[in-house]
Formats: sequence, C-alpha cells, structure tokens
Amino acid sequence: MAERRIFLDTSGIFAWINARDPHHELMLSLPHRADVRLIVTDYIIDEACTLFVARNIAHRRQDILQLIRNSRIVRLEWIGQETFWQAWEWLMKFQDQDFSFTDCTSFALMKRLDLTEAATNDTHFTTAGFHPLLTNPA
Repeated sequence: MAERRIFLDTSGIFAWINARDPHHELMLSLPHRADVRLIVTDYIIDEACTLFVARNIAHRRQDILQLIRNSRIVRLEWIGQETFWQAWEWLMKFQDQDFSFTDCTSFALMKRLDLTEAATNDTHFTTAGFHPLLTNPA
C-alpha cells in the first residue's frame, strides 16, 4: 500500500484539537489510517502556538506539541536555509497575493517533497496549486 503524505497546516492542527471545528472528526480519523503520513514544519507549529494564544487557549499548546512529538504518523520537517530562500521566491512570484511568509515556507516544502494535499482550509493553498482537504461545504 502506497503511503499518502499530507501536509499538516495550522488550520488542520486547530481542527485536530478543537472538538467544535467542523473538520475535527476528519482530523481525528487521519492518524488511524495506516496509509497516511502527516508532514508538519517548525514554522507551522510556531504559527499554531501563536494562534492558540490569540484564541485564549494557550494551555492547548502542550497538547499539540505532545501529539506531534508522540505520533508515529506525523513527521516534523525543519524549514532550514534552502527552504527559507525557496519560500522567498514564492513570496516574490506571488506578490499580488496576500500569502504569509509561513504560507510560502509551506508551499516551498510541499513542492520539494512533491506533496499535493494539505490538511487545511486555507484557500491560499489552492491559489498556489495544491489541494486543501478541509474545504467548507458549499
């Protein structure tokens, strides 16, 4: 069975820990699938921890950090210098978009690892040519 590699974005992390999120059940099911590997970056973890503080749930930061650290299906990728500069190229290429630099690090890493799917509801991923899995029903 081929491994399905999915990029784990901040909104995917938030859905994973927030029972009221409409994508919570989907995110809970992913770690139980033998064919799935979630790829997350240090930048996304930083962004998620910042989001938790902004949403007044700072105490949940430890939950996600432990979940990622103890998971057998989540692989942590460090951005590093090469991906950092590739992200800069994404930012320059899409100056007409309001991509964050963290978005661009995600795109650069996804391109380098040949990932097409992301556990996210961020439409910027679609604009950049990727497939977000947490789309809102029409």
